[in-house]
Amino acid sequence: MQLCAAIVFLVCCAGFCGAIRCYSCVSTTDSNCADEFSPVGITLESNCDYCSKSKGKIGSVQYVVRKCESNYYGSSECHSVSVSGMDVNVCSCNTDLCNSGPRVAASFAIGVIPIYLFLRSL
Repeated sequence: MQLCAAIVFLVCCAGFCGAIRCYSCVSTTDSNCADEFSPVGITLESNCDYCSKSKGKIGSVQYVVRKCESNYYGSSECHSVSVSGMDVNVCSCNTDLCNSGPRVAASFAIGVIPIYLFLRSL
């Protein structure tokens, strides 16, 4: 039983190990990068430690930036920061192509469930 649980754990959590792929784009130059995301024509970057999605507003123009990042510190979350008087919402995640959705942090919760189930089976 423990061997089966270990195999399930490794298969489910493979995306948490090693480099991942992320979408990389800016909505002001590519409309498919906006909050209503479409992956058509969007650049994929490999060998990322984590992905990010930033969303803010300059005047009346809303923008979204999706990026490949390095130096992951193990926290998948969203937070707000102020940059030059502008509020920016920044989300990070650490699974393949996780910066596609409106709430990036949800991918972290999906990854926690297999870990919890594995530890509970021990």
